[in-house]
Amino acid sequence: MRNNKGRSVASVILTILIIILIVFLVYEIVYVDIFDIMKKDNTKVANQNVTGTSSTPANSLGNNYNSSEVVEGNVFLNIEYTDISELYQDNNIQNNNSSRYYYDQLDDYGKIIYDGFANNKENMKSGTYTIDFGTEFSDLLNTENGEKILNEAFQSAWNAYTYDNMDVFYIDVEKLTLTTRSLTALSIHNVEISNGSNSSYLKENFQNQSVLIEKLDLLETIKKEIDRQLEGFSDYDKIREVHNWLIDNIEYDVNLNADEPYSISGALTEGKAVCEGYSRSFKYIMDELEIPCVLVSGTGTNSNGETESHAWNYVQLDGNWYAVDVTWDDPIIVGNGYVAEDTHYRHFLRGQNTFGETHQPDGYLSQNSMEFTFPTLSEEDYE
Repeated sequence: MRNNKGRSVASVILTILIIILIVFLVYEIVYVDIFDIMKKDNTKVANQNVTGTSSTPANSLGNNYNSSEVVEGNVFLNIEYTDISELYQDNNIQNNNSSRYYYDQLDDYGKIIYDGFANNKENMKSGTYTIDFGTEFSDLLNTENGEKILNEAFQSAWNAYTYDNMDVFYIDVEKLTLTTRSLTALSIHNVEISNGSNSSYLKENFQNQSVLIEKLDLLETIKKEIDRQLEGFSDYDKIREVHNWLIDNIEYDVNLNADEPYSISGALTEGKAVCEGYSRSFKYIMDELEIPCVLVSGTGTNSNGETESHAWNYVQLDGNWYAVDVTWDDPIIVGNGYVAEDTHYRHFLRGQNTFGETHQPDGYLSQNSMEFTFPTLSEEDYE
């Protein structure tokens, strides 16, 4: 009888322990994972900040400084910044014509993250919206080097997103945070992108929502007006006129006086930019004109033999890809003088044999990122 009684007590204790364990697991899964109220002492949090999208610091992107003469532009597009500001459109702006050239090169993990950015483009204008991927990456994070692979996918996705979409200049990439919450016992991992400990991931210039919306409206209006004026033109003429208009309406920002010299905002609304702003503006307008165009970065060697970080474009015309460097076709002026019109076209629709002598693309858009590839240029210049 004593043995039976002892076994009975042991069974009761074992049953109670099993019930407690089940209750604990249900609590962890339902309340912690699903409702995301996990206490700090039950989690392992890893934060990964996104770095910039240039292989070198943005302010090192340069220009060709060797010109000592002035260019008198032949303006076709007659857009005036002050007039355009009166034509603001609706606040909901979507860039539906942006190519996804870099997106197509991402692995499956990178595409999931890129889609998270793209699908929440409007939401991210708040600066505090959290993109929650749930347990999408749990299988990856349960593998060896899974966290490293995810971080690289994260950085690569951001690079691809900002190289495909010119109108997300208002986000400060240093304030974007990738957070992984892990429940080790069950190998469950929740991943999200947010502002982390920052009050916002918007740049300081765009903390005011009305300023941001007005800026985006103005840029959209400029783009639409150019498209309207070029209606009926051949693709070649469209490319040439946009190239010339950018040269005539943007000044190279030697002293970085513009608020946004690296983006379409500085180039198109302030009239000042460095090479990244020129090349992003060219693609922004080409996307509206539905002419295939990609942003390319790497190094350029100017006529003084100096090599510097640089950005330019590849554009597709008549089935072939050609290079366009708007920045170097807009020389900085030192003194007075005159430059023949053909100077504007030294880097216009060039093939590899010519362009490759001075420009070397680099597919590593930043550290901790995959290596991207670029379109293969035609060997010969466009005739």
